[in-house]
Amino acid sequence: MHSLATKEDLSLDNSRETVSPLVAAGKFVQFRDVYKAYSDKLIVMDGLNLDMRADDRLVIIGPSGSGKSTLLRVMMGLEEVERGEIRFEGETYIAGTGHKHQRIDSEIQKKIGMVFQHYTLFPHLSVLSNLTLAPVKVRGMSLKDATESARKYMSLLGLESKLNAYPSQLSGGQKQRVAIARALMLEPQLMLFDEVTSALDPEMVVEVQNVMLKLAEQKMAMIIVTHDMHFARDIATRVVFCAGGKVVEEGPPDQIFKCPQQPRTREFLNKVLHL
Repeated sequence: MHSLATKEDLSLDNSRETVSPLVAAGKFVQFRDVYKAYSDKLIVMDGLNLDMRADDRLVIIGPSGSGKSTLLRVMMGLEEVERGEIRFEGETYIAGTGHKHQRIDSEIQKKIGMVFQHYTLFPHLSVLSNLTLAPVKVRGMSLKDATESARKYMSLLGLESKLNAYPSQLSGGQKQRVAIARALMLEPQLMLFDEVTSALDPEMVVEVQNVMLKLAEQKMAMIIVTHDMHFARDIATRVVFCAGGKVVEEGPPDQIFKCPQQPRTREFLNKVLHL
């Protein structure tokens, strides 16, 4: 596993209730027959089924166009599904209606945080303002408490000196760590990471991966899309290989990377691992 660069333990104030047996047994997140298509010829989820435990770190791998990033955007409520259901902690979160608009539970949506490939920081706001905006405007947190929380996360991520900087003054790795801190400010129960290192220079990749590994040590539930198979092996509790809009194979990292059962999985890994 990569060495961890952060000097302090990244302890999270996740005062969560005790996980119920239902949630622990794979019912934390459930995709059931989820269907999404951009056109008749571009189907990205074709009756997709997937279960996730509350202590899982799912890494989604697969060929380009297999719907990996769309799965995260659907989970975040940024893309709509035509059919199927997504349940969160046993409750219906998203339901396709067969019509133009899906049903979504906005309260559950608030329990999910996402970090994007291209940071999505507001360039006209300082780092501190980027971090405090949503907690104050969406959650009603006082600016004082939000600022204190921002200082805590930025200190733990080794970026406290950058609180008053603007995104244009940060390196790519620093921007991505700020984006992670911003998501953590809302104390999500599930974090989604969409190719968060793919736009970074190689030397900046490790600092972001180190933060994610520290979150993993804190048992943060995550769904991660990545092309970095070595990082996937380091951080995943379970690897999910998707192709053709379906889950082709899933299992522990050692099983998927060392002895995949499905020919399509073997074909994909032979290409990406250059075996």
